[in-house]
Amino acid sequence: MERLHPIDPQNERCAFCETEGLVEVIDFGDVALAGGFLKEEAFARESKFRLRVCFCPSCYAVQVPDKVDPNLLFADYFYFSSAIRTLREHFNDYATEVVARFVTPRHATVLEFGCNDGILLKPLADQGIANLIGVDPALNILKTIDDPRINTVHGFFNESLVEELIGRFGKADLVLANNVFAHIPDINGVTRAVERILKDDGVFVFEVHYLGKIIQDLQYDMIYHEHLYYYSLLALENHFARHGMTVFDIKPIPIHGGSMRYYVCKKNSFHAKDISVRVHNLRNEERALGYDRPETYTTFAANCADRRQRLMDLLTRLRAKGRTIAGYGASGRANTIIQYCGIGREHLEYMIDDAPAKHGYSTPGSHLMIRSNDVLRTEPPDYLLIFAWSFFNEIAAKSADYVAQGGRLMVPLPDVRITFYPTSDDLL
Repeated sequence: MERLHPIDPQNERCAFCETEGLVEVIDFGDVALAGGFLKEEAFARESKFRLRVCFCPSCYAVQVPDKVDPNLLFADYFYFSSAIRTLREHFNDYATEVVARFVTPRHATVLEFGCNDGILLKPLADQGIANLIGVDPALNILKTIDDPRINTVHGFFNESLVEELIGRFGKADLVLANNVFAHIPDINGVTRAVERILKDDGVFVFEVHYLGKIIQDLQYDMIYHEHLYYYSLLALENHFARHGMTVFDIKPIPIHGGSMRYYVCKKNSFHAKDISVRVHNLRNEERALGYDRPETYTTFAANCADRRQRLMDLLTRLRAKGRTIAGYGASGRANTIIQYCGIGREHLEYMIDDAPAKHGYSTPGSHLMIRSNDVLRTEPPDYLLIFAWSFFNEIAAKSADYVAQGGRLMVPLPDVRITFYPTSDDLL
């Protein structure tokens, strides 16, 4: 029997500015945790939690107000970044850029929190960083970093841990956080921790999925309990100003279907004297697109509901014709689509994922078995629904033999469609 968890009334306040009166954008209802993969014997004990997205009309922050205990989300994590070739290449380039731009390696102290399996730390070590620290709360993943050049620290990055880190390593020239700055319930506390550990002219660089891409491409699959915040530049500028910090540059990047790299410094840093024209342009663009107005998000929610209906109509038609369908990419994003749309065993035969740690587990809520892509040779379905659609080209390449034998690929976003040939043009 599923267990539902009550809503904390304190969650009705904005996590950033603490204003009451959040505007609800979309309500997913009570859903299982997107990263809560489980074995069959645990099905009866599975918990579900409320999932909503709200907009703060005071500071423009888009957020999930119903927060789940981080220990439930991250204590035994299943996401291994290094399993994805596209990400490995991305972080190699990232390391080269930030080192060349901001630090002298042999004298630098660089810290990454939410470091996962060291996918960025290892190329930073290759750059010769003298003092390199990785912090992560998922011990099972942190243990996979077996590199004497990297100091690993188990725990949540917060104000208490920062004092310990300063005592051990000193202050940092560069603090990095990738796809984690949107995961933290106490966002003000963590921002204070970043400001505290940074040197006066130090730089905080972080990547998060960009709110503009979520809205434009109807990426409702980015919404789950881990992802508490969906950032616009407007909201981030308001947030960092309250902490004596400034966004001085940005860089749009294609990873994860559209992310933004933000470069932040203390307001008295020399970096703050040269705000990039890219920052000014994006600020103006966001205001023109209405990212500071609630009606923008109301329209987004209606369009998401339309994509849900289109996908379910397609799956229902194919199943009625006796076609077999499997899913590819058992990620948190996939689990949001599955639960929001109501996809179950009557729609999909099984799920495929490239991370061996997930094989033999089932997806949360829907309880679809996760298998290796070897199954495409032994039990190929008629159709593959590519949940990891932002990695379509990589998955299509791995599935080339399947496609050559008549298999067909489908994507759920940004538009629901079937494609016969694994080329990038099919997703334009």
